[in-house]
Amino acid sequence: MVKRLLCLLMGLLLTVPALAEDMPQVDESADTMVLLTEEELLERMAQTPEEGQADHSSFAVLPEDMAMADEDVFTLLLVGSDAYTDNHRGRSDTTMLVQVNAQEKRIRVVSFLRDTYVKIPGKGSNRLNASYIWGGDQLLRETLKTNFNVTADAYLEVNFDRLVRVIDAIGGVEVEVSEKERKQVNSILRFYNEKIGDPESDQLLEESGLVQLTGKQALCFSRIRKIDGDTQRTGRQRKVIEAAFRKVMTMDRAAIVLLVMQNLSVFQTDLTLADAMALIPLAIRCKNASFETLTIPAQGMYSTRTIDGMWVITPNLRKNRELLHSFLGLKEE
Repeated sequence: MVKRLLCLLMGLLLTVPALAEDMPQVDESADTMVLLTEEELLERMAQTPEEGQADHSSFAVLPEDMAMADEDVFTLLLVGSDAYTDNHRGRSDTTMLVQVNAQEKRIRVVSFLRDTYVKIPGKGSNRLNASYIWGGDQLLRETLKTNFNVTADAYLEVNFDRLVRVIDAIGGVEVEVSEKERKQVNSILRFYNEKIGDPESDQLLEESGLVQLTGKQALCFSRIRKIDGDTQRTGRQRKVIEAAFRKVMTMDRAAIVLLVMQNLSVFQTDLTLADAMALIPLAIRCKNASFETLTIPAQGMYSTRTIDGMWVITPNLRKNRELLHSFLGLKEE
């Protein structure tokens, strides 16, 4: 259970923004929904019930100490869907395996290229990103296990609209953007604005360099591949994730509680609010964690070809599995 808890909160910290200070809080312990300000929520958390009264504050307890599991390594499957809204699942436009090592204070992020041609259980062979639209996180997990012999303790999925909302909630992320990338951001953003019914020029990026990206701009930055390729695109995605993580980790313990309570519903995940609450002390240990990254298939360990009219990447599975397992510190079976 502890493994599953850490995975959820690390996913939140990697992809979810902080909270607006004036946003009302929800007391989920009551029979009816009660809106609380941040001050009221913190006061409720600090209250001790009188004799004979029910204690409804346990949902937001902030423990100073918590028994630690013997294992400090946790793995999250992080999925970015190419769906514009929640009305359909979409393909896994982004597939990342995030390993959190709380003892070593390291976060290792593996990006799997979406055009990787793999065996999909029960479906034959196809691009990796097709597995998610066919069978959700379960089939994607099975596909990663079948081809690369890796597993995850939990999953977390965010689509275009959700990503925009959560990045905007922290006031954006600071990322280095080249002039070529700026032009591509605006090209993609014009299309995205048209797709969702916003003015074409809404939030166009005016400057390059170290800039503060809005949710829309961060989404479009993460989707650039025309000027180089998918390997570089996944690198941009990791930049956005790390920037969001660093910003969230400036929050104090109480703010992280509010973060989880207000934003958990933004995601598709297999973990609960109660799980996330219990996870907070573990996640705080990773506040200053270093980021290490890997792309699979790795350079020199794949070829490209056209199969049934599809341009695909065919990996050398043995070499990529060995590299992946070495990177994650996994034992070969």
